[in-house]
Amino acid sequence: MAIPIIINPAANSTKASAQMERIRNLQPTPEIHVTEGIGSAREIAARLAAEGHPIVVAAGGDGTVNEVVNGLAAHHLSIPDAAQHTTLGILPVGTMNVMAYEMGLPGRNLEACWDIIHRGATREIDLWQANEQYFAQLAGVGFDAEIVQQTPWEMKRRYGPLSYVMTAARILGQEAPVLSVEIEGRPPLYGSVVLLGNGRHYGGPVPVFRDASHTDGLLDVLILHQRRPLEAFQFLAALVATGYQECNDIDYLQVKSLKVTSQQTVPYELDGELGLNTPVEIRLAPFKLKVRAGA
Repeated sequence: MAIPIIINPAANSTKASAQMERIRNLQPTPEIHVTEGIGSAREIAARLAAEGHPIVVAAGGDGTVNEVVNGLAAHHLSIPDAAQHTTLGILPVGTMNVMAYEMGLPGRNLEACWDIIHRGATREIDLWQANEQYFAQLAGVGFDAEIVQQTPWEMKRRYGPLSYVMTAARILGQEAPVLSVEIEGRPPLYGSVVLLGNGRHYGGPVPVFRDASHTDGLLDVLILHQRRPLEAFQFLAALVATGYQECNDIDYLQVKSLKVTSQQTVPYELDGELGLNTPVEIRLAPFKLKVRAGA
């Protein structure tokens, strides 16, 4: 049975035709499925899993991976035997590929990634639910979700990852929401930005969540009390230079579940894909996610 690849032709579309040609020429020859819009990758993934494919590959950025994860998870809900769950493979060809980086895949070397999909090890990692949606690597409420929401595709196509930086600079000048983070057994915590990590990396090679593990059943949480430009710059500079350190403006903790609310309408994102708006309740999914990974 040929391994199916779900391709988002819009991912990194300035190089889309060349990437498509490379994918079609992979050996052994894959079974190609091209998405047709938002939600298409999820539908295709669920169908392929129901057809009994042991591996389904997402070719795109983190958003495409998230759609495929949600499609597989929707099918896995009906299968109590985890041994029958479909494994996720990743070909990183999108704007951002944090999940691929976290899984030890060799960057944009699609041929090497394809070899890992065929011969690599399978990891079982924690999968998380945000209301009724799923995410595998990261999530955020407020600031980063607003960046996703306010960065148009045309801007991403022209500037790549720099487009997110440009949008972030503009959002930092806007009034920040007040977020309430409710965790069982302790008083609510308040902040203007909530970042959530199932893995160590967030938005690139910088290890934002220094204690995170994909397999410990805990979600790492960073709560920034303020969203003023100076605090944001200091936080990012510290991450790049020395790694995260505790301070009065930031809470860092590990939790099994949490709920984020706000009196304002605040969006959240899951694996870089825009979700809905608060309130959002986050908890472990009832099963693990199987992923083909590098060393």
